[in-house]
Amino acid sequence: MKKIEKVISFFHLLLGFLSLVGLAIGYYFLENLRPKMIQFQPISAAEEKSAEVFGVALILLLGFCLISFCKIFRYLKDRQKISLTDWFLLLINTLCFFFIFADLALISDLGKQYRYQLSQPEWSILYPLITFQFVSALILTLAGWIRLKKEKGEEKIVKDGSLFLVAQYIGLICGLIGLVITMVNFAFPRPLWMIKIQTIMTISFLFLPYVFIVGYWTIVKVQEKTKECYDEKQIQDLGKSSFLSLILSLAIMGLLFGLNFDHPEELLSVLWFPFYLSLSLFLFSFLNLYFGRK
Repeated sequence: MKKIEKVISFFHLLLGFLSLVGLAIGYYFLENLRPKMIQFQPISAAEEKSAEVFGVALILLLGFCLISFCKIFRYLKDRQKISLTDWFLLLINTLCFFFIFADLALISDLGKQYRYQLSQPEWSILYPLITFQFVSALILTLAGWIRLKKEKGEEKIVKDGSLFLVAQYIGLICGLIGLVITMVNFAFPRPLWMIKIQTIMTISFLFLPYVFIVGYWTIVKVQEKTKECYDEKQIQDLGKSSFLSLILSLAIMGLLFGLNFDHPEELLSVLWFPFYLSLSLFLFSFLNLYFGRK
C-alpha cells in the first residue's frame, strides 16, 4: 500500500473516532441545556461554553466527511462497477456532510429563539440529525477499517472506471438538496435578513462535494496525461445534457420571472440564484445519467 494511502487511512480512522466521541459528548451537553432553554431559564457562562463542544465535534465531522469522500473516490477510480455498498457509503457520507450545515443553522435558530423567548421546535429536528450523523460516522469508520484490511493485497483493475458516473450522482444529490432547501424557505417564512445569511452559507457549503469530485477527477486526468478526457459517447451525452439543461432551466426561470414580475421585493429576489444553480446542476446531472443508460 502506498504511503499516501496509509496516511489517508490513518487520519480517516482517527477523525472517525474523534467525531463519534465529540458527537456523543456534544449531545450530552445539549441535552443538559435543552430543558433550561425551553423554559427560558438563565444559562451560566460555563454551560454556554459546554455547548461549544458540539461545534468542535462538527469541525471534526467535517474533516472526517471530506477524507471519507477522498477514500471513496480513490477506491472507485480503480473499479469498473460500483456496488450497492459503495453507493450506500457515498450517499450517507454526502447526507452526513450536508447535515453539518443544517446543524449549524438549527443551533443558530435555537440561540435566537431562546434569546427572544420564542418556541423551539428545532430540537425535534436537531436530535434525529445528530443520531443519523453518529450512525453514519460509525458505519463509515468501520467500513474504512474493514476495507483497509481487504485492500492490502488487492489488485487494481481499471483506471477511472467510475468517477464520471459518481460525479453525476453527486451532482444530482447536490442539486436536489439545493432545490429542497430553497423551497423550504417558502414553506417556513423568516426574516429576510436571516434568509440572506443562510442562503450565502448554503451556496458556499452545498456544492462542495460536487466541486471536490470534479477537482479530484481533473487531477486524475492530469496524472494520466491523456488528451481524451471523455469517450465518444460521454461527449455526446454531455452535449445533449448541456443543451437541454440550458433550455429547461431558462424556461423555468423565465416562468418564475414572469410570476414575480410585479413583486420584485419578495422572497424570490433573494433565492433565485441558489435556485438556478441547484436547478441547473440537477438537470445536467440527471440528463447525463439518463442518456448514459441508453
